[in-house]
Formats: sequence, C-alpha cells, structure tokens
Amino acid sequence: MFSFPKIQGVICPMTTPFKTDGQIDYQAVRQLVDFLVTHGVDWLMPAGTTGEGLLLSLDERKALAECVVQQSAGRAPVIVHTGCLTTADTIELTRHAQAAGAMAASVITPYYYTFDDESLFNHFLSVARAIPDFPISMYSFPGNAKNSISLSLFQRLRSAADNLVAIKLTDVDLLRFQEYIEAGGAEFSPLSGVDGLALAALSVGSVGQVSGNANAFPELFRALFDAFAAGNMEEARRQQRMINCIRSILKDAPVYFKAALILRGIVGGRMRPPMRELTSDERFAMESGLRQLGLFK
Repeated sequence: MFSFPKIQGVICPMTTPFKTDGQIDYQAVRQLVDFLVTHGVDWLMPAGTTGEGLLLSLDERKALAECVVQQSAGRAPVIVHTGCLTTADTIELTRHAQAAGAMAASVITPYYYTFDDESLFNHFLSVARAIPDFPISMYSFPGNAKNSISLSLFQRLRSAADNLVAIKLTDVDLLRFQEYIEAGGAEFSPLSGVDGLALAALSVGSVGQVSGNANAFPELFRALFDAFAAGNMEEARRQQRMINCIRSILKDAPVYFKAALILRGIVGGRMRPPMRELTSDERFAMESGLRQLGLFK
C-alpha cells in the first residue's frame, strides 16, 4: 500500500505559450510557473485542455512536463495531464511524468470515438496498474472528450486501483458531483472544473478547483479558498462574484487567459493553430472590461 499526496487546493491547468514560429516558448513557461507559484497556486498542471495539450506531440508534452517540474523546484507539486487517445500513449506519458519528478498525473477519458464503460474501465485500469505507485486523477469532460466517467464506472475503478485517487468533473450538475463525493470516500479528492461553481462545490465537499481562469488571476482563487477555510463566507462569496465577472470577460478560453497575462506583464504567447488569436476588437473589449473591474492599478 502506497501513501499518496492529497491533490487539493487551487490547481492551475497552465496555458502553453507558443512563439511566432509555433514552437513552445520555454522561457515564457518558466515565467508563468514563477507567477503562479508566487500568487498562491497549490498545484501546477501542464499539458491539459487549457494548455492545448492535445495539440502537442508526445515529445513536446514530455519536454513541457520536464520544464514545469524543473522550474517549480518543489515550490508547488506538479500534476501532468497525460491523457491520450490510445492507452499505450497514455501509459508512456504517465511513466514519463513520474520519472520527470511530477507528483501525480491527470488522465482524461479517451476521446473522438464512442467508448462504452467496459472499454473505459480497461483503459484506466491499464494505466493505473502500469504505474501502481503513482497517483492518478481521472478526468471527465464529456463536453470536449465526448465520453464520460459514469458513477457506476467510477465505483468500479475506485475498487480496482488504489492509485486512482482523484477525479475532476467539469459538470454544472452539483447533485451529480455530490454522488461522486459520497462514492469516493474520505481519502479521495473530488475536484471541480467549473469556476463559476467553485464556492458551491467547496460547500458540498470539493477539495480542489482546477481553474483555467487562475492562469490570469490566481490570487482570486487563493483568496476564495482561504476565506472558505477561515469560515468567512461573506468574503468567499465576494471572491466568487469577482471570479464570475472574470469568467464573463475571459470566456473560460485559453486565448483570453494569454491576453490577460500579457496585461499583467507576463508573456502569454501565441495560440497553436487551429486555435486562433483574438481580434483587435476582442482584445480591446477584454482589456476595457478588466479595467472596469479595477483589477489594474
């Protein structure tokens, strides 16, 4: 039996900055790591949905993971997104994440094709058993990946592998979220992926928020978590209202996160096609909206 670190707190699925030639800007990645750690992020997650991870090659995903682990230097644990379309590639990336010094991996359901529960069970169990001493967070995001982790599948996986220690649900249904919390048990980490429900999720038992908006404004999520932990619900609600305003402006989209980072003096970098850049009108509207909130002195 292994003792696994608790995956909890403010978890930032990092954006990936690209240069004009389309290559990853590793210097900018290091700057972003420092920015996020300094502003209170608990866990760093490279190569996820927000990080355009599925638009990267396997070699790029490995190099990105190594860069984030090295730059973090133990200041914040790293959970690398290693989910791929194939089981073999997912195992390869998960093994690499452990070897690179990450503390955990996040694995989304295989995507594009329709997979039944038996296929998904075999996939997750194969990954978990290939690296049994490494904690893995399951990732259910049917809006993007098409396939979801049903409650019955979740219960089977929890019973089958001790190192499946967390699940991130990007789902606005809090009733459903609570079912997973109850099924997970005391040592399990239920993680919310909907920033607009961060406080609500905490109130029903979430232990972590996987937040793309935390790339641009990590201090808001730090303040929300600290207020909630202190029992200061008035302040927690105030921070949630500000987060909701941020979401309406940044549209939960990586291109906006990168543009907001630039306004904060951080190299946001470019998008990787077919992701597009903001138009000048979109950029102007975003900057105006953020300034009206008083976020830039």
